[in-house]
This record gives sequence, C-alpha cells and structure tokens, in this order.
Amino acid sequence: MTTTLEQINSVISSKFGVSADELSPERPLAEYGLDSLGQIELLFAIEEHFSVEIPEAEAHVANLQELANLVDRHLAAKQ
Repeated sequence: MTTTLEQINSVISSKFGVSADELSPERPLAEYGLDSLGQIELLFAIEEHFSVEIPEAEAHVANLQELANLVDRHLAAKQ
C-alpha cells in the first residue's frame, strides 16, 4: 500500500511534469516551479485524487510533507 506522500508525489509527477527524483518531503513547493496558481491547481488535483475537501484556510502548506499530513487529517476525519 502506498503512503499519502507517495501518492502526492505521483500526482505531482504526472500533472506537473516534475521528476520523481526531484521530489523531497521538506523541499518548498515553490522550488518545483509551482507559483500560487500552480499550488491551487495542485490542491484541486489532490482533493480529486483523495476525494477530500480541504478548506482554503488550511490549504497553505510549505512542502509536500505538510500537504501529506493535511490530507491524512482530512482522510481520518472522513472515517
């Protein structure tokens, strides 16, 4: 079973063309070439992939690990 972080990495690789070798949990999202619009697009892709809704107030994360933690919290709340 893949982890949330691994699934997020897969989404970023496929939707944004970022090589899996470049992805690191603590690396700032901006370093992947994701401006604020790109980060919003990423959030929509993540919401769709995991079937969760993330409120805008919570959506400002600095890196992939924070995003994975956020998704995990929302997945746990759904159960």
